[in-house]
Amino acid sequence: MVSKVGFIGLGLMGRPMSKRILKAGYSLVVHSRSPPPVEELVAMGAEKAESPREVAEKSEVIITMLPDSPDVKHVILGSNGVAEGIKQGSIVIDMSTVSPLVEMEIAEELRRKGAEYLDAPVTGSTMGAEAGTLTIMVGGSEEAFNKALPILKTMGQKIIHMGGNGMGQMTKMCNQIAVALNLLATCEALLFASKAGLDPKKVIEVIGSGAAGSWQLNNLGPKIVEHDFTPGFKIQHFRKDLKIVKEMTEKLGIPLLGVNLVSELVKSLESKGMKDEGTQALVTVLEDMANYKIK
Repeated sequence: MVSKVGFIGLGLMGRPMSKRILKAGYSLVVHSRSPPPVEELVAMGAEKAESPREVAEKSEVIITMLPDSPDVKHVILGSNGVAEGIKQGSIVIDMSTVSPLVEMEIAEELRRKGAEYLDAPVTGSTMGAEAGTLTIMVGGSEEAFNKALPILKTMGQKIIHMGGNGMGQMTKMCNQIAVALNLLATCEALLFASKAGLDPKKVIEVIGSGAAGSWQLNNLGPKIVEHDFTPGFKIQHFRKDLKIVKEMTEKLGIPLLGVNLVSELVKSLESKGMKDEGTQALVTVLEDMANYKIK
């Protein structure tokens, strides 16, 4: 049974996820570029590591939660990285949202060192991370999945093995496609409702309980009406995810017209200086085009 877990990347999602592991009774070793969350976890009983290599040396299972593919590759395979300190039989679990191709490459490198690798991206935003109700989609060997499952259960409610390495990230791409179009639909429906003279909050209540209901409408809809763009998931990270989707659609040779549209709208948000806002800020692009603000 695994007793010592390492966690690298204590950002918006990583911080609450690591707290849940610690509260579940595991010994936790942490490392992050930003000192404040490390200090917070140490005050709760975690051990600080000076490098990803040190995390690997002191842990049986190492979890990463990082912004993008180059970050994951550097932390795991780079100088003073996880691969330099990993022990035979260890498991590395990447819970970031990154390129499936990068995950397959890392998995192959770690196999040469006798370690297992799981790509296990999540969905559910910071609210799910704090409550331990994330959905976790996992790619990798079934044996490694079963060994890591008790740890994953401290963070998630629905945890499904999707296949070999890279398949967790492929599933996350499916998720982001649906999120993108549901978010756009939510923004357009509420803009239409307000301009037509309806109370947008009542519209959310009515259509959110029927066939038009979605997580985006029911959770982000009220924030859109209030123009509350506090991030549960930042625009800059959403843009990165949609770029990965577009890269994979090129390789698969399929058209995804809706994703391309939302990707361009999100790009314009970044140019407006809103990269650190929540994804619900997408509504501001539509408001600018309509010359009308939801009220």
